[in-house]
Amino acid sequence: MAGGVGILSTLPFSYACNRHPGPNDQVRVALIGCRNMGWSNIREFIKQNDVQVVALCDIDDTILNNRAADLEKLAFDIDKPDYRKPELFADFRDVLDRRDIDAVIVATPDHWHALITIMACQSGKDVYVEKPMANSIHEADLMVKAGERYNSVIQVGQWQRSGPHWHDVMEYIGGGKIGKISQIDVWRYGGNKVPVQPDGPVPQGVDYDMWLGPARQRPFNPNRFHYNFRWFWDYAGGKMTDWGVHLLDMAIQAMDIHHPRQIQASGGKLFYPDDAMETPDTLTVNYQFKDLQVTWKNDFSQQANQTGMGHGLVFEGENGQMIASRNGWDVIPKTENGGPLMEAVEHQPSTGKDLGLHIRNFLDSIKTRNRLCNCSAEIGRDVARVAHMGNISYRTGEALHWNPETERFAESSANNLLVPEYREPWKMPKL
Repeated sequence: MAGGVGILSTLPFSYACNRHPGPNDQVRVALIGCRNMGWSNIREFIKQNDVQVVALCDIDDTILNNRAADLEKLAFDIDKPDYRKPELFADFRDVLDRRDIDAVIVATPDHWHALITIMACQSGKDVYVEKPMANSIHEADLMVKAGERYNSVIQVGQWQRSGPHWHDVMEYIGGGKIGKISQIDVWRYGGNKVPVQPDGPVPQGVDYDMWLGPARQRPFNPNRFHYNFRWFWDYAGGKMTDWGVHLLDMAIQAMDIHHPRQIQASGGKLFYPDDAMETPDTLTVNYQFKDLQVTWKNDFSQQANQTGMGHGLVFEGENGQMIASRNGWDVIPKTENGGPLMEAVEHQPSTGKDLGLHIRNFLDSIKTRNRLCNCSAEIGRDVARVAHMGNISYRTGEALHWNPETERFAESSANNLLVPEYREPWKMPKL
């Protein structure tokens, strides 16, 4: 298997010559990583009339075969008359070699996002990549460069960017009715303990070496596999990069902010100090922008904050509060001299269709060759940076200062965490 590593990264631009679907063409899609969000994504893709799912890929034979059966049943249930059984693969490189695939969905653990996305761009394909865009700031930067160089449409799975009620939130904030905003609170509460387990044998049918990929060699442990990978630094960034990128993205979009001047984190493993997680169960990060502070909090010790909500954002304006979540939004006026400073807005509910609309936007962008889709690589990079900055401040124990000109921190300890070290034989792409 190692013989093919890095081949695509050396190919000239002329290799990337897949056809691009026209307005009336079917878009031929492959899923790489079939569990959890991969399955959620492909269920929405197959519902689109102009999509053919031609390949599924996973390093776990059981998941791969089960998802193939699940997909066939779904196609029958939704009466998709042109459904054909997808080909099954264990190695994503075999998927990228197929010239009859227009786009791939990258729904692997985070540490694989960058390498597969870049190689897919190099092979002439468009990419729908799960959030966070990458497991490091440097990798996210490379993904933007790959999209530009190979003219690939990259949609990051921050599907709130396509949500109608979120569009209404942005329009309302932009209208200025709540006045100047100087503070935004962003949070996700709740979480489960991960009990310590010993290392053990690799499950039958799992290619664990491929699962590790560029991450460092470690013995197999069920705690670092499947869903729980997100609590270990080699593969992900905890609650911050799981939920934080979704919610911080809404603050970034609403206020048109990009680079915090200062980042300071505090927290730790305070509620479950002896469990298996490496990432913090309690984390507060203060981001200082020019004239705005954004505060992120995650806390495993309780299910909701003072709003009674497990997740959301509060925009603190001069005249009132905007409270927004995946469920909807409302506005609570502030009072002065016994009267409200603005009109209240009763709860405006979500349509619950954000993911499907996000996927539709990706497909339309493929057909029009519009790289500026609802959550382009550039948008995904910007929020991935902010999330990783918070984690890096936590890991170094320092207040950090980011220079957008040099794209580095003033603190050398933080700069050491910008670029991951890839395990042989995998190579960091050079673009």
